[in-house]
Amino acid sequence: MLEKGERKIIEDVANFGWHLVMVMEDERGPGFVYSVGMEHTLSHPEIIMFGLGLNLMATIINDMGREIRKGRNFSELGLFNGLIENYACKVIEVDAKWHPEYLGYAMWHARYRGRAGTLKAVQCLWPDKTGVFPDEVECHPEVKRLQPLLG
Repeated sequence: MLEKGERKIIEDVANFGWHLVMVMEDERGPGFVYSVGMEHTLSHPEIIMFGLGLNLMATIINDMGREIRKGRNFSELGLFNGLIENYACKVIEVDAKWHPEYLGYAMWHARYRGRAGTLKAVQCLWPDKTGVFPDEVECHPEVKRLQPLLG
């Protein structure tokens, strides 16, 4: 029997194509948002993003989902324009070792759909004000702190 939250995920994936999980910042780390169901409905890796406002990250990931529906592919790692005004975003692959810590409901959904162990995810990185990303040495320390690298 599914719990209420699990039913909500299944309903959102069926009705919208994906569900978003929003995790508030706490003593363990920055807030983050990730998708559940994009692999199932769009044949695209799930997307996770850290360190901005939860609603802004949700909007960005929803926009990415709509772009995927139109044929854009964020699993081709690299730089992407048009996600954040005046800045490019960088997409990196998420190492499977991070899935249990950050993508719990996405892992649950994959198991629910009979695809345990096949989860794929990408992380959307945003740059500092000078356009440098947190996987680069010159990036502002606060921007690095807000975006743990899962690659």
